[in-house]
Amino acid sequence: MTRRPRLPACLLSGLLLSLGAGCKRKDTVKVEIFDDAPPPALTEALGALAPPWPAPERVVLADGLLVHWLREEGTPAVHLRLVFPTGDLKPALQGAPALIAARSVALELEALAARLSLRVEFTPRAGRYEVSVHGVDAELPAILAGLGDIFSAPALEGPLVRARKQVAHDLRPPDAEARALGALTTRLLGDVAAGELITANAVQEASETALRDAWEALTDPRSALLIVHAGDTLAGHDGGLSDLAGRWKPRTKLLAARGPAEEALVRLRQGPRPAAPPALHLKRPPIAPLERVDPPPPSTTRSSRSLLVLGRSLPLASVRDRSLARLVQRHLQAELDIRLSITGDVGLFTIHVPLGAAGRGKPATDPLEEVEAADEAADPSEADPLNRRLRRELTVIRDYLRERPLAQDLIGAAQLWLGARMVAASVDGEDWTALWSEALDLSVADGEIVAALARDAETMLAATPDEAAAFITRWLDLEKSEPGWAWVAVGSEADLKGIIAAESKGIQFDPPPE
Repeated sequence: MTRRPRLPACLLSGLLLSLGAGCKRKDTVKVEIFDDAPPPALTEALGALAPPWPAPERVVLADGLLVHWLREEGTPAVHLRLVFPTGDLKPALQGAPALIAARSVALELEALAARLSLRVEFTPRAGRYEVSVHGVDAELPAILAGLGDIFSAPALEGPLVRARKQVAHDLRPPDAEARALGALTTRLLGDVAAGELITANAVQEASETALRDAWEALTDPRSALLIVHAGDTLAGHDGGLSDLAGRWKPRTKLLAARGPAEEALVRLRQGPRPAAPPALHLKRPPIAPLERVDPPPPSTTRSSRSLLVLGRSLPLASVRDRSLARLVQRHLQAELDIRLSITGDVGLFTIHVPLGAAGRGKPATDPLEEVEAADEAADPSEADPLNRRLRRELTVIRDYLRERPLAQDLIGAAQLWLGARMVAASVDGEDWTALWSEALDLSVADGEIVAALARDAETMLAATPDEAAAFITRWLDLEKSEPGWAWVAVGSEADLKGIIAAESKGIQFDPPPE
């Protein structure tokens, strides 16, 4: 396996967001300003890598809609982000019905662009869908009125039909990586997380009743979250929000009978939890069986490539755990193809290994393999050229994971990660709601959201090589780590026969040099 060249440890230029002035609350609006966990003292580095926003205003409207209001005094733009959690939906409404329902909201908002200066974005995320609107601050009342029109419309058939067509048009057949990740997610996290993997057949077969039920449950204001980044205070739009609450009413009994949660993280994380991962290892008993998944149709060379993906679940109960996991992943990604996704307090860590030159009857391209192939192996799988190449690549990966990171490597990885986050926010028009959405995933209570990105930067920049090495040894070492592994090979049975035979006894490495 060819390791990637190291990325330079350079500090990206800091992009400071304007610090909004304090908000004067009016007596006509009963709002709450929470700052249970005040931001840590920002050093010069932290100030460049985390937004110095003031504590937001928060209110639960009469219909149960939770509003987080981020004020930046004098900003000419306005950003709204509708967050629709999926965890509380019934299993029959998960997947394609929920996606189509959320996409219909985005399409209806895009229709407002003809008379308003709007830009609409639709973002699927783990456990939720987000629809964001970017416009001119002066048009915020009109945008709120437009939301009221959408959520009070009596007919849903037209929007849902258009959304189904749009989703079917945008959906692409799953490639090798998508198939591998789908199998790994099911194995490690259970059907709850795997329900978000959507196929074209599921989109076409979703019934009209399921679509309507999904729309009514997903857009129920008692479960949704509205995040606003504007120049005015929340009280300044009391009338528009009251009108929205009066028109956007709960109209479903599909949700559990309870009052609306006043905590955003409760709304995002209620519902079934991911299943406990299997207590399996890759090298020592109990060994995780290597699962083979059929490759996609050979429509393109890229989509039909053979691939091995090793994955494990990570328990990430604290903000520090999540920050350290993301820092370690960013450091290792400098030379290996490693991914990390976090849903709530669970992470999915994967290592992707392309199986190049797969196939029967292909000559060995490595002179050393030609010599080895001339020798008779006791185990027929040992004579398989692809298996020998894979064994060497896995040895390279194991040895690199065991290399103790240098302090400058971690600082460089943290600066690149955090700097890229702030650059993305600037490119997106200084949209605080996008950063607020990311802060939700880094928090364990609503009072921590305002300080989450600053604490994330602080934790990353303060991480030591010993902490990173201990994390890798405990969770990521292919031979010695804690259980919780699974692995999948994507390719035809004929191509991967040698690999499957060899790896049935667990992951294989080259013997150590004598």
